[in-house]
Formats: sequence, C-alpha cells, structure tokens
Amino acid sequence: MLELLMHPGEGSFASCDLYENHNSFSHHRELKQQTNFSQYIWDNAIDLLPQARNTTFISGVLHGDLNPNFYGDYVLQDSIYCRIVAQLWTELANYEAADEEVRAYANDSISGFQDCSVQLFDRWSIKDDGEDSYGVLVEDPVKEYTTYINETMIAYPPNALIATYACLKLWNNLTNELWEIVKDETSNPYRVWVNENRDDGSSARRQATQMDEWDSKYQWYDWSEGLSLFRSAMMNEINFFNHAGNSSKYLSV
Repeated sequence: MLELLMHPGEGSFASCDLYENHNSFSHHRELKQQTNFSQYIWDNAIDLLPQARNTTFISGVLHGDLNPNFYGDYVLQDSIYCRIVAQLWTELANYEAADEEVRAYANDSISGFQDCSVQLFDRWSIKDDGEDSYGVLVEDPVKEYTTYINETMIAYPPNALIATYACLKLWNNLTNELWEIVKDETSNPYRVWVNENRDDGSSARRQATQMDEWDSKYQWYDWSEGLSLFRSAMMNEINFFNHAGNSSKYLSV
C-alpha cells in the first residue's frame, strides 16, 4: 500500500531535469506578457513529443504491430495507475493543510480517474476491492510515476496539477494524432482501441485553465520550477509508454 501525503521518499523517475534557468524577474515579466503558464510549460516541453511518438506502445499501435501481450499488460498497468491517482487526489482533497481551492479541485478530479480504473478492471474481469488489492502486480513504471506525483503533491499541493497535466495533455495529442493516421486503416488491429480512447481534450483544458487562473490571481507558480516539473512528468509518461507492458513472461514469444 502506498503511503500517501507522507514524507517524500527517494528514487522517483526524473525528479527534475532543470531544463533551463528562467529565474530573472525581467525574464518572467516578459514571458507573462506573451503567454500564460500552461502554454509556456507545454511549448517548452514539446521537444519531448517525438520521444513519446516513438515509444513502444504508441509506435506499436500506430503501425499495428504492438505485441498483444505488451498491450494487455499496458492496459492493466494503466488501470492501476488511474486507481492510484484517484487515491492521491482523494488524499489531497482531505489534506487540511492545503488551500481550500486546491482541495476542491482535487475533489472534483477523483471521479474521472476512478471511473477509468473501474471500466478497465471490468473489461478485463479483474477482481477489484476498490482499494489496494488490485489482483495485478504494480510494476515499476506505475510505482515511479505515482511516487513522483505523490512527492510533488506533498512538496507543494498546487503543483499536483502540473504533475498530472502531462498525462492529460499528451494523451489528447497522441490519441488524436493516431486517429488521423489509422482511421482508414481497417487492417490495423488497434484501430478500434484508438477510436474508443481518443480524447476530446476537455480534461486537459480544464486543468490548464485552473493553473492559469491560480497563476494570474495568486502567483502560485514559479515558471522555472513548473517547467522542470512538467518535463519530469512528460518523461514519466514516456517511460510508461515504453515499459508498462514489459511484465509479461510471454513477450519474447
């Protein structure tokens, strides 16, 4: 069982890459006149998008040659990821030291991840007690990613939105890119999966809007730190796409 909202541990994947130093006041003032916070972190992490496109999962789905055992393991790990993130949002919603607006946003974010987890467990006929006995081993990519999110929440609760934004933003971009390519390729066995899972972007827009509002009203975000955290989250996404399906003993077949 994860220890949620406790003292941060060690070893989470890509804790911060310190992409660039943007600490000068004049630089921040100039940036804020040109763009908003959510657009800034995305624009300055978009160089990672080719890595995401070339991952085992995304590339395999695109070309229709993804090992089906990798696919199965990936989907199961994704369901566990959604369950743990729902638990983390729940813990943050109940965290009395956090600002009331952060707690309210966390509370509103629980159901989306919870529903996704339940749907995936049901589809794969996995026993689910609604807590921590998943019936499936939690593999390292999930542990590393959710540990990173947890530690980010602990260190500064508003940054929880940065740590989880990469998942929402990247998923929207990649699934819609995939659909534009595979929608006419009826021979691709993953075409149905892409169609069912492509995203309308509403969750990503909601989260971006909230970050921008908090940045404008309260100046809660340090843009340099925010960019570093977002790039770390992007790298965790890439790691997940590459390795979340590696647990199957049948992958070499």
